[in-house]
Amino acid sequence: MSTPSGPSGSLERIVFSDGSTADLVRKDDGWAIQIDGVAQSHLGEDPVQPPKLASIRWMLAALGDQAPRSVAHLGGALLALPRAVAHRWPAATQTVVELEPALVELTRSRFPLPPGITMETAEARSWLEAHPGSEYDAVVIDIFAGNRIPPAFTSLECMTAARDALREEGRLVLNSVAGPELLFTRRELATLRTVFGHVAMIVQGSALAGARFGNATLIASAAPIDGEAIRSSLAGDPSKGALVTDLDPIIDGADPISDADQLWSPEPNLPDASAALRLLEQARQAVDTLRSAAD
Repeated sequence: MSTPSGPSGSLERIVFSDGSTADLVRKDDGWAIQIDGVAQSHLGEDPVQPPKLASIRWMLAALGDQAPRSVAHLGGALLALPRAVAHRWPAATQTVVELEPALVELTRSRFPLPPGITMETAEARSWLEAHPGSEYDAVVIDIFAGNRIPPAFTSLECMTAARDALREEGRLVLNSVAGPELLFTRRELATLRTVFGHVAMIVQGSALAGARFGNATLIASAAPIDGEAIRSSLAGDPSKGALVTDLDPIIDGADPISDADQLWSPEPNLPDASAALRLLEQARQAVDTLRSAAD
């Protein structure tokens, strides 16, 4: 793999087409893309190891234990999930749709793609709507802008387009959120219920109880969802994500989301770790200085 080099903690600024930026950060165990200090993607050096981010492990579990023949991923970054799928099911054919040319170029030139994965530079919602009848075994939607999910990927119209791109028993997997008030999550689940006969969610109990803001993986299909296979994949995961299938008490009459609502996911209510990160960086620099002096 022709990957970026440099010591742990070093970073490389990525400038997007709209002028916004992200950082490619070298970690002890791989590389991460950070936006506003939040890790949006992490790629480990060893493909045998489980993905570092819990959200990626949850989406991998949500795909079940039957090898997919074809998967469409809306949203790319460093392709952590497609790479994990390629490792688990080498025969799978995967298409990754990524809007940002800088990320596509970074991935193609610096993090070579495993066999079976192709990338397309396109606006994902338009791409999805242009592919009805594609008979995908799975469609994965993992799109965030400024740490929030844009309205184009929260609505009934989007979920309908995803259903139309799936084969009859195909599966839709969404990387979503569960916030303290859960209103957005409830409405997104109600939206999926309007389109699909079977819906489930992977989430941490603390986020579901409203104690904290966290990720949620939403799963939808016209066919029954193999809950035991998903639970088996989640067993022992340090994130303690759990599969929830009894969604009636959560949805509780919430209205589905439409394009007209222009509904973004809520602002992440995350603790400010900037001061702690600055102290850690200062400590790392002090250790490097001591080591240099000792040499």
